Amino acid sequence: VQGTPCHHCLIAVSRPPPSSSPMGSGASAGVAEGMKAMTDAEMKDLVASFDAATLEKLQKALDGTAKKAGKVLIVTTSADKMGEHATGAWSEEITGPYYIFLDKGLEVKVCSVAGGDIPIDAGSLSDTFKTENDKRMMEADNGPLKGTSKLADEDVTQFDIVFFSGGHGTCVDFPTEEVGAAVSKAAAAGKVVASVCHGPMAFVSAKGADGEPFVKGKKITCFSDVEEGQVGLTEKVPFLLEAKLKELGAEVSVGDPWGSKAVIDGKLVTGQNPQSSVEAAKACLTLL
Repeated sequence: VQGTPCHHCLIAVSRPPPSSSPMGSGASAGVAEGMKAMTDAEMKDLVASFDAATLEKLQKALDGTAKKAGKVLIVTTSADKMGEHATGAWSEEITGPYYIFLDKGLEVKVCSVAGGDIPIDAGSLSDTFKTENDKRMMEADNGPLKGTSKLADEDVTQFDIVFFSGGHGTCVDFPTEEVGAAVSKAAAAGKVVASVCHGPMAFVSAKGADGEPFVKGKKITCFSDVEEGQVGLTEKVPFLLEAKLKELGAEVSVGDPWGSKAVIDGKLVTGQNPQSSVEAAKACLTLL
């Protein structure tokens, strides 16, 4: 009958578990199979038949599942200029990880150093570089990138992954004591700390528990000095990132320019360039 809940699901939901099967095995499997057979309309009718107490249990179960999936904080630059050079965050380095995490059921929040709307490097949205992730964010009216909170107002220990996205704007506001302290705090709390491209600018002022540079002795990758030269900004950046990280004691490895490369060292994940954004995000998921 049209509008009547699927009989498979009514049986599965109402049938008591066999005495030989503990609740959560045979019973839950029956419910799951029944619900798979339902149409959207049948699902709505079934939910409408639940009383308030049952709905409350269902909501708590769903909330618990969402919490178990994990929370991610994506940190971006707030700088739209590097000297006289117009810049900002590189779009794919936010949108790629954002949708990888979101589509895996994680709770994702984007913040920036100064808060407010995130400046996006116009070059990253040109026809040459715009990705499907960028288009998806644009279709969402860039909502997650507007009116962001300040990094200083976020407790990084409340997130499972803290991901520092890149773009040349990070050359301005990531190598600071404030950002470095956030890196150190997240790492000390055992969180996954990640970055891509120029995102490791956040590590420059970060310290380990021993007071040494955070990156000392760690295997990482970053935007290479060769790539910096190829985009013509060697003379405009405050320092070459690859060289700086090596100077701080990091074991830096880079691949061919513009190829995807991610490195995992414990709970530290780094990606080389914009093309590595998705790979780096997927690497983070393996550590949860």
